Amino acid sequence: MKSKINLFVLIFTLLGLLFTACNKSEDLVTADAKTGGLVYPTASIPYKLGATPSVDLKVLIPMGPGITKIEVYNSYTSGTASAEVLLATIDVTGANATDEVEKLFSVTFADLRKDITIDGNPLPTDEGLLNIGDFWTLTYRSIMADDSRSVLNNSKTKIAVANQYAGTYLCTGVFTHPTAGPRPINEEKFLTPISAYTCRIPAGDLGGAGYFVNITVDPATNDVSFSAGEPTEILGSTTLRSYFEPATGKFYLHYFYIGGTGARVIDEEYTPL
Repeated sequence: MKSKINLFVLIFTLLGLLFTACNKSEDLVTADAKTGGLVYPTASIPYKLGATPSVDLKVLIPMGPGITKIEVYNSYTSGTASAEVLLATIDVTGANATDEVEKLFSVTFADLRKDITIDGNPLPTDEGLLNIGDFWTLTYRSIMADDSRSVLNNSKTKIAVANQYAGTYLCTGVFTHPTAGPRPINEEKFLTPISAYTCRIPAGDLGGAGYFVNITVDPATNDVSFSAGEPTEILGSTTLRSYFEPATGKFYLHYFYIGGTGARVIDEEYTPL
């Protein structure tokens, strides 16, 4: 009986030593671990083609171990992602060691396309040739003041290529049938981006019936043309101007299609919501 008790004490002691040794190892790892370097940049922002002179970004740096500078790297994704290139350097000079720091910086299209290549080809100099849905990804590396080590942050910035006209609008107007007469239009419509200057819209109040048309804005004149009508050809008015008004963001559209009994005429005003 006594031998069994001694055996139990021995096993218990060995387990205790093993547990203590494990804890000691974890503590040493924690004590030796380097900390700091975390930053919190703008998470996402649209790049509206033809309407984004510059992209304004913000980086919040919490108080903690001093950061000398933040290196901002850039890549572009269009089906495949490009290699990362250095986009900008933000000087911090250890200011975050005593207080939270906020840094602001701006980039232009020239900055965003600089040194970027996709499949060996540079990004076009005309931003209007970019594909809707492509995006830039900015990553951030903090260079620490104590030992110059580089800390890669998990937080990133996504700058998505967007169409400046896309979004939800209140559409009011009139659908005039050749035999049934006029009926009012008053509904919300979403302009779906297709390219830099083209969106797809429901035709009149017939979106539920599958009638759609593409509208394209001429960036020089703001005149609107119509194409790719579905399920029938849809044409712009021959007497009334269809156009986009930059000052208000409104669209004024006049178009028609031919049915069995004549032209169905649609006159609409789009107000952004």
